[in-house]
Parts: sequence; C-alpha cells; structure tokens
Amino acid sequence: MKKGIIILKEDFCIEWLDILKKGGFDTLGLHFIVTENRLEDYLRWLDGQRDLIRVFEDAGITVEHEIHAVGDLMPRERFTSEPEMFRMDESGKRSPDYNLCPSSSEALKCLEESAYRLAVRLGQKGHEYHIWTDDHEVRCHCEQCRGKSVSDLNLIVYHALLRGIKRYDPEARIAYLAYGNAFAPPTLPIGPDVFLEFAPMNRNLQHRLTEPDGEKVRTELDRLLEVFPADSAQILEYWLDESLYSRYNRSNVRKLSVNREAFGYDMRYYAGKGVGAIKTFGAYLDKKYLETYGAEEILIYGALLQEAERKKGDCNESV
Repeated sequence: MKKGIIILKEDFCIEWLDILKKGGFDTLGLHFIVTENRLEDYLRWLDGQRDLIRVFEDAGITVEHEIHAVGDLMPRERFTSEPEMFRMDESGKRSPDYNLCPSSSEALKCLEESAYRLAVRLGQKGHEYHIWTDDHEVRCHCEQCRGKSVSDLNLIVYHALLRGIKRYDPEARIAYLAYGNAFAPPTLPIGPDVFLEFAPMNRNLQHRLTEPDGEKVRTELDRLLEVFPADSAQILEYWLDESLYSRYNRSNVRKLSVNREAFGYDMRYYAGKGVGAIKTFGAYLDKKYLETYGAEEILIYGALLQEAERKKGDCNESV
C-alpha cells in the first residue's frame, strides 16, 4: 500500500527527505493553490527544483504532481473564435472561465495535445498521474452535456488527458478525482488505466468515519468501489492539512494535533477496504513550520499509517 503526503510547492525543502524516510512514507505529492499560482508558474518553479527532486527519487521516494490543471491546459484565447469548445453556463451562455465542453471533439483534441506537452514538462518518473479538473463546482450545461452527470463529464475529460499523457508515457495511468460535486460513480465505461482518487474534504476529521456523520462518506466510497477496483484506489485525506486548520492563512498556523484515535481508526477503515494507497494533504508544513514545531505529529501519522497497513487484512471494522 502506497503511503504518501502532499505538500505545496512553497513547502518543499530538503528537510522533508528525512521526515519521509523516518515516517515510512514512499510517495511525496507536490501541489499548488490555483488562486495563488498558474500552471506555468508551477512548471517554472519545477524546472528549478529538478536537482532536489532527484535527491528524493534517489532515496526511494516517488515524487508525483497532484494539480488542478485543466483550466490552464485549455487555451482561453480561443474562446473568441471557437466558443463551442468552452462550457455553457446555466443561463445558456458559453464561458471561458473553467474547464471546457466535454462534448466538443475539438476541445478534447486540444486538451489531449496540451496534456502531452504537460507530461513532457513534468518529466515524472512514476506512471501514476494526478491531473485534475478545475477546483470549482462548475460543469457544462450545453444540450449534449446537460443530460450527463458531472462524474461522467469529468471521466470524459480524464480519458482525453490520459490519451495525451500516454503519448509521452505509454505506461501512464490517471486518477479520477472524486471530490466536490463528483462523488457519484460514473456510468460511462471506465478505462483500465483510470483509478479512483477519493478526496472527502468536507467532513469532520475529529470524528471517526464509523460515527453517524461519517455515513455519507462511507456510502460514497462504497458506491465508487463498485465501479473502480479497490486495489488501485487511492484515498486522499486532509488529516495533516494545516491550511485547512488555519483557514488558509499562514499567519494562523499552529502545531498540528494528531487525533490518534480518530485518525488511526479511519486509516484502518480505509485499509480494510483493500485500497492501494492512503495519503493526506500536508499544506503549510514548510521549512519555517518544521523548524518551529518539528515533525513529531507527522511521524505519529506515519506510524499510524504503517500500523493500518500491517493490519490491512483484518481491519475491515464494522459500523
């Protein structure tokens, strides 16, 4: 079972290498906040981090990129001449704001080409890609799209992205992100190289999943695992997400407090489903945080995750 943590590009530093090794992590995800950066900003930053990333990879850590990128992969300047490539809002007007029109063959062709170029620039060694639709609950309402669910529309987009990425990496696999308004299982055929990434952001992390307010999350995951293989599914949680706890204000950052009972139980619950990976966001855990508060809580999380993996075969706990 893959065990990982996702941090912001601003948080990436050499200090993370020792933490990952001591905590038993094997995967580091890199992320950026779309309201603060664009994809091109991230890629330029990435070019300056190649040597440091290589140090992590040489130490056995898989470095991946988990990013909302569709908005930047569609050339918005084409809206004036080709508005049909872009989504229609609920009022019936085409808009270049987010995502695209998944019913437009030209839009999907354009997205495929952009995904190929992105894969080349990422230069990722691993074969699992996390290139997500825009971080907004927006969809296309055109005549062809309105009869499809958000989940099916997103799946069409992920298949187009995968086609482009495979031109660079024939072994590529892509995440279907269950997040926001896309938790319903897709009804369209799911390609063999599309895996589930389940990110239940809006839940009470201090309560165990098996408590009453966790029923919605449990049900959503079970429904998704009816159409996605469990052994390739990935859980993306928010246990260490200091950006969430600080209400997205770095001046509010305080030392993390790991709820061992609730977090450990949830990890065992997920592991009992037979999933292939469990990860958490760890945003705002930058060099300053590590120097001020240390890595104790991160290492506790790592130990809980290793325990869940060890008990994976006998920890499918009942509700």
